[in-house]
Amino acid sequence: MSARGIEFLQKWVEDNLSLISKSDPALAAKLADQVTADAIQAGIRPEEISEEVGSMLTTMLEVLEQRDMK
Repeated sequence: MSARGIEFLQKWVEDNLSLISKSDPALAAKLADQVTADAIQAGIRPEEISEEVGSMLTTMLEVLEQRDMK
């Protein structure tokens, strides 16, 4: 488990999904690709995040679903 990876993911969601509240598989796939690219650019291996959360696509779908419920 990587605390650094999870902290990056949480911050990324806060910064990038604050205005998005639509549960859409295509959007989730796009967001999963973007967070992965941003993590790599920040020097964080995607594995540091996926060790904790598993599939980034599934994680983005769950985040979007949670936002829809609010």
